[in-house]
Amino acid sequence: MRRLLALAPLAALAACEPAARHLAGGPAGADGASALVRAIAERFGPQDREPEFEALRPKLARAALVPSLAFDDFSAWKRSEGAWRAVEFAGAPTPAGFRLGVRAEASDPVTAGHYRGRIRLERIESGRFEWTVREELAVGGVRPAELASALDALFHGAEATDEAKARAAIASAFPRACAKLGLALRLETLEVARDGQGASSLRVALRLQPAGLKETAPRYATFLARYLTPIKSRMVVADAAGTTWWTLEGENNLWTLRLRVRGGSLVPLEGDAARRIPERLQATMDYATRMGRFSIAEKGLLAEVALTRTPAEKGFLARFQKKPDWDLPFLVEPFLGGPLSYPFEGPGSEAGWVARETPSGTRIVRDYRVRVGENWVLRWLGGMTDRALSEFRAGAEREADRYHGECLLAIRDDVVELLRAPVRAQSPSIMLPRPPTTSSTDPSPLRPRPMPGIALAMRSARRLSGSDCSQTWPGPVSVAKKRPSPPKSAVLTPLTNCTS
Repeated sequence: MRRLLALAPLAALAACEPAARHLAGGPAGADGASALVRAIAERFGPQDREPEFEALRPKLARAALVPSLAFDDFSAWKRSEGAWRAVEFAGAPTPAGFRLGVRAEASDPVTAGHYRGRIRLERIESGRFEWTVREELAVGGVRPAELASALDALFHGAEATDEAKARAAIASAFPRACAKLGLALRLETLEVARDGQGASSLRVALRLQPAGLKETAPRYATFLARYLTPIKSRMVVADAAGTTWWTLEGENNLWTLRLRVRGGSLVPLEGDAARRIPERLQATMDYATRMGRFSIAEKGLLAEVALTRTPAEKGFLARFQKKPDWDLPFLVEPFLGGPLSYPFEGPGSEAGWVARETPSGTRIVRDYRVRVGENWVLRWLGGMTDRALSEFRAGAEREADRYHGECLLAIRDDVVELLRAPVRAQSPSIMLPRPPTTSSTDPSPLRPRPMPGIALAMRSARRLSGSDCSQTWPGPVSVAKKRPSPPKSAVLTPLTNCTS
């Protein structure tokens, strides 16, 4: 599921011609933009896992909510000392797929497309553990400043267009991506309303259509329909004063994003459009789904979000220190007070994402730290999660890898062809500033990658030669300038991302 989300950041930057050109506006040029998309396409495309890595994946998945299952299994770890265990992973593209293997110490990911993952498990006390995970993917010479500039251009374009013009431009510039993404995603609503303060309010409603993948990826389509359709979710991002900056809601595979922009920047949904996003935000999330015959929901999950705003780094850190309210089966809830409170006690749990410039190129880095308190109920929940993952890996995963890789490579091919073409004339109303050629001093961060869920901020536009065409267009939950959105909590499934 997270691999489908990996389409969002790249498709966001390819959503309009000016954004794509800003992506290639730095020293790395068009080659850098191509390398960025290729690196992500290879990482989230078909996999070629070494036997040791393949054997380790189910062990870590089963231990996500019950860490004691893996802590004393020394076949799962390459390093250990006292109360901690650690293992690392290395990945690189090969003709057979993205090769992933287990290492005691993985090499620094210097070349575009190379990956390093690290997992550390520490026992705090009996029955209480802490997972720490870091993932790094080298993506080449496109700097964080160019990523921010591309998204700025995307928002400028949104202000200067309407639905009909946007659909026509997307279909013309990105025919390959439209054809691939249109199998699974359908734009239901795209509204742009301008107000007296010179700002534009946008409402985008995107529907995930698993049935569109039935012919080419039947098992993946079945998995999406079974596990995503029951999801109901809502996220509100506000500042400390309670002013809302954007919202995202999802139900029955329809995800609706509301935001407001002015001058290429996010502004509050209502009120003073001259305000700019502050350095700290609060994201409040509700989430509900079904697991087998049972309904499970959390309400009021609060993330305190701090933004990173330096020329060489754009990102965020979200900290979870307030326990949400839970709606669980009546025989389960009385036993979960302690275990479900523990992740939010003391330092709480954290999730972070950053695009970081290094001497060898830019890396996308994801960190999280999750505390887990064990009991038999978490074993039950962990078992249900493990069954879903096992079902995914039994057949749907290979189809998902292939489809996501095809989508990302289609985006890459469209971007490369677009950047080779002459710059098309624009009307004065939608002319955008040229991208910077030196390191920008703009303190804008990039938007994070969401963690659980699927297609939480992906938009599709459909119309190509008389037929439907789709694209993704993330809102504030992907790569962003001055406007990151925290992911949904990873507290309940801490290891399902790193081991796939």
